[in-house]
Amino acid sequence: MKPFAALAATALLAAATAPAPALANPLVEATQTCFTDSTTGKDRKLLGKWIFLALAGHPEISQLSSASPADHEETSRQFAALFMRLVTVDCAAEMRALAQAGGTEAMKLPFEHLGQIAMQELMNHPNVAGNIAGFERFLDEGKINDTLAR
Repeated sequence: MKPFAALAATALLAAATAPAPALANPLVEATQTCFTDSTTGKDRKLLGKWIFLALAGHPEISQLSSASPADHEETSRQFAALFMRLVTVDCAAEMRALAQAGGTEAMKLPFEHLGQIAMQELMNHPNVAGNIAGFERFLDEGKINDTLAR
């Protein structure tokens, strides 16, 4: 089961920037719906926090985070509980059907979907949206327009 968990975790992290995957089949769609319906805003914020802390492990980013090892540990513990609840309780029937029909590759699609929802929710906060748009003040719109008009 560990390889599946690693695939799911990778899918969640990739979801932060990946385009929405096409629904492979009704089993994927049912599992995605179950994940969405079975998580709260608090759960999705936890997922965003877990993704942030995972990214903060990169040497180029780590200096920007003041998170302690205890913060990482507690967030990982909370995320593991959410993961287990989704896979073994809330969406167990959907995950079982998906595993039997599509294997571990298909099983990562619902996690990508959940990661995308979590990122969308976080990115819609005015502070985050402002941070994202902040780079625009450094752009040379004239140069961009000239380049695109050629």
